[in-house]
Amino acid sequence: MSQTGELDLSPIRAAIAGFPENPNMRPNDPVELDQVAFPQGHRGILDLRRQLVVGNRGMGKTFWTHALTNPDVRRKVAENYSYPALTKTKAVIGFNGSDKDVPPTPTREDIKEAHEKGCDPELIWKATILRAVQWLYQDKISGANLPSLAEAIQQLRDKPRMYAEELSRIDDTIARSGENENYLLIFDALDLLHGNWKSIRTLTKGLLIVVLGLRSFRNIHAKVFIRVDQFADTEIFHFPDSSKLSNESVDLAWRPEELYGLLFFELLRESSAATVLKELAQRLNAESALPLSGRLAASPEKQTLLVNAIAGEFMGSSEKRGRVYTWVPLHLSDAANNCSPRTFLNAWKSASEHTPVSPNLAVDFRGLIEGVRKASTDRLRELGEDYPWISWALAPLQYDFVPIEKRQLFASWETSKVVERILDWVETGGKLAPIGVISERTPDALLKAMISIAVMEDRPNGKINVPDIFRVEAKILRKGGVAVPRKK
Repeated sequence: MSQTGELDLSPIRAAIAGFPENPNMRPNDPVELDQVAFPQGHRGILDLRRQLVVGNRGMGKTFWTHALTNPDVRRKVAENYSYPALTKTKAVIGFNGSDKDVPPTPTREDIKEAHEKGCDPELIWKATILRAVQWLYQDKISGANLPSLAEAIQQLRDKPRMYAEELSRIDDTIARSGENENYLLIFDALDLLHGNWKSIRTLTKGLLIVVLGLRSFRNIHAKVFIRVDQFADTEIFHFPDSSKLSNESVDLAWRPEELYGLLFFELLRESSAATVLKELAQRLNAESALPLSGRLAASPEKQTLLVNAIAGEFMGSSEKRGRVYTWVPLHLSDAANNCSPRTFLNAWKSASEHTPVSPNLAVDFRGLIEGVRKASTDRLRELGEDYPWISWALAPLQYDFVPIEKRQLFASWETSKVVERILDWVETGGKLAPIGVISERTPDALLKAMISIAVMEDRPNGKINVPDIFRVEAKILRKGGVAVPRKK
């Protein structure tokens, strides 16, 4: 008899198949209380003193942006993370790349128009922050009574001390009230500030300078969510005391146990699957693996028992091909050993669609292999939306083996004129090319960009590797190790 006995796991399979196909968060999407799970490694996001949060595409930047603006979510987060300051925090979005006019958040066009008129970036953000603080302080004054961004900028031009004086007055008033209330201003989607990196870099740098200045206030705080390639751009941090931001930044990463916790969390949201999963956990003495409160912290050993029962223990007939629990996140991870939660759930969703499935399992290793292949395709396409030049950089390596010598990589790029193609694309209207390539115009600059977004890895022996999550779809071959089997 299997460890699941006569337990029917089909509700778990059905629930996995029902996961949303593309659960992207868009600007101004609401985050409901039952959607919120709490990776233990994300606790640093809630520290009001840590102003910078860094994450690649799909790691949760926009999710946390909107979660923190929901008072009910803030209370639940405060309870789960033992972070009581959040219960007395008011939050508002300072910028999130939206085209919709939702006071006090400026639209992309508001920022772009001010910048193109030659307005100092620091002045733009001071006006943005002042409007947001006034909005919170006056308990969401009507949009009609709130000055436009252009008007707020002109006010600060006419009265340069107004920003410091008004924020100081509000900060002191909050402190004297004795209520320990905090105002939190959240900035996301900075890659949408403008259509080219030069302007995005200038505006981002201006925001970080102004945000750093908020450290002198007791009750007014800011949190900036930023892409990994922007974080890697040293020019953005070329101002006094910038290390106070970068050294205390929060890395949006997901550990394997948090990914599996999310898988179980999503299963618990579907009633029939939840019933079966709880019964299975009880039989295996693995109840502690279930994130019943939404907190994604559990013993990997207990989680492994559940995963083995749901999907089998091995990625084949024996451990020679690897164990399911470790194999799946490993082969879905980028060069920084991070796997996005969306990629992980999509791999399981694809696995549930594979038939036939082994007896007494919800999914099996054959389905998971297909799921990883599908996730590779989806992840490369997803990153390609942010970094269109990735496919050009990987294409010359098709049917070559990795790890690869750096000189061989550069030779392939030079033969295919990859750097020239990127530069031509920029000149003909391409927008977000790698910053370093535009200025340095070299294969080495392109490699640095690929490493910064974790699509490539520079190994200690000097060779360059491409992780399976990108290698499989790009048709790049692999030397050694237990790879994703090639599709027959």
